[in-house]
Amino acid sequence: MATTVIPSGDRARWPGSDIVSRQSFPATGSTRMTDYAFGLLLIHNDDIVEPGEGFDMHQHADVEIVSWIVHGRLRHRDSSGTQTVLGPGQAEAITAGRGVRHAETNAAGFTSTDTVRVIQMWLPTDEAGVDPSHAVADLDDALDAASAAGEFVTVAAGGPHPGADPDAALRIRTSGARLRAARPVPGRPVTTDPARYAHVFVVSGAVRLHTPEAHDLQEGDAARVVDGGALRIEALADGRTDGQDRAEVLVWEMDRSVTTTPRLPASSRSSRSSHRTVSR
Repeated sequence: MATTVIPSGDRARWPGSDIVSRQSFPATGSTRMTDYAFGLLLIHNDDIVEPGEGFDMHQHADVEIVSWIVHGRLRHRDSSGTQTVLGPGQAEAITAGRGVRHAETNAAGFTSTDTVRVIQMWLPTDEAGVDPSHAVADLDDALDAASAAGEFVTVAAGGPHPGADPDAALRIRTSGARLRAARPVPGRPVTTDPARYAHVFVVSGAVRLHTPEAHDLQEGDAARVVDGGALRIEALADGRTDGQDRAEVLVWEMDRSVTTTPRLPASSRSSRSSHRTVSR
């Protein structure tokens, strides 16, 4: 078992006049994302976007993109004609497939002072050249309900893999990868399933990760765990009552590495894909 903690301040930063991107993997300008990958995770960007600004129309192909909205409102537009606005506790999954053009911008107007914070994550696809797709899920209420029971909510999953969740809100074409979210409260820790690779990211608040060694993590910190078994995550009480400071974590559980097994054989792939909008 090996655990590497990446403090928030050690992340690569891509500062712009309208976007600040904190990157767990130094993705901007890289042509070989696999050089920095962990498990199946190629990109993990924590972006803060100013009102009315964002990423204008640009193209991707043969990659799975999952985005998680922390605060503010994100406007999505793509070449299929899809337009939607997402808020806190909502997620979107994009299968770029043979090629899709999309724009992700802050839905607040230029006269507003509201930023949007979004976590964008990329994974390799199992199958190149498929039809592009887009799906969204609202998990805000489900997360609040799960916190009282000390449980995770499955945001997105590829299949098949051990412990795969058939009720995942979003489907991605990356076998062996599952994204789970939780808002643990003091006294009710959450526990992951065992995974070959686990990426734990603290969206907000402060938590203690047991691997079984204890690691105290703050907002923006990440832990990369290899062969760590089941991981326990507990919220640390800090006396704050502001909802923005509640603990929230995103955990990727992955059964392989893109550097050793970039794609599974066709006979092992799941035939399911995301072509729907989900509200839960």
